[in-house]
Amino acid sequence: MADVFTDLQTETEALAELAERHGYGPGPNITGHFARLTSTARLVRLSVENPGAFGVTPQISYDSLDEAILIWLIEQRKANALLASAPPEPELPWSDGPLRPSVLAAAVLTEVFAGGQDIADLFGVQPQRDDAIGHVAYYGVRTRDRAYRRHQETPPAKPFRFELVAPSGTRWDFGPENATDRVTGPAEDFCLLVTGRRFAEDLDLTFTGRHTAEWLELLES
Repeated sequence: MADVFTDLQTETEALAELAERHGYGPGPNITGHFARLTSTARLVRLSVENPGAFGVTPQISYDSLDEAILIWLIEQRKANALLASAPPEPELPWSDGPLRPSVLAAAVLTEVFAGGQDIADLFGVQPQRDDAIGHVAYYGVRTRDRAYRRHQETPPAKPFRFELVAPSGTRWDFGPENATDRVTGPAEDFCLLVTGRRFAEDLDLTFTGRHTAEWLELLES
């Protein structure tokens, strides 16, 4: 797995290429997906450049796919560069609470992953995934408790064990080896689950332990 900042830039360009390959001509309108991604990129810029003013950005809409891809790419490339050059401290404001620049890059890469999946699904194509999704998996593990907070439930005190197989075949392990609650399977499937792009019943993931069952129920509800 490469450095998160390098992977974020690579996946940015890959998403633009996917949209350009499939988005022109008759078919679904994908400009709304780029409007959401542009808002995220602008929030990143605000977080780095003016943390005291961090907050909601104005709603965006585009009149054409050319405009959508061009403006998103400009904003995303600037956001990527800012994150890559930001010092490790202080942490940067974000919706999940203050994050180190590397963790915020993983959060943004998660949004790019989700947006790319949405666009691929609209056109019935399979995105090319590589080990860059490791950062998405890491962020999904890191934000496990978000599902509990959303439902005003108390998260388990003990961490889960996640054993995920990368596209390259490498296994990524998160959490203590002796944990009772475990999630195992392909890393791409895990990323699709935690980003809400697929349900567990359609994925090749195994959940062991009472708390993982509770977590899955909260995650999908």
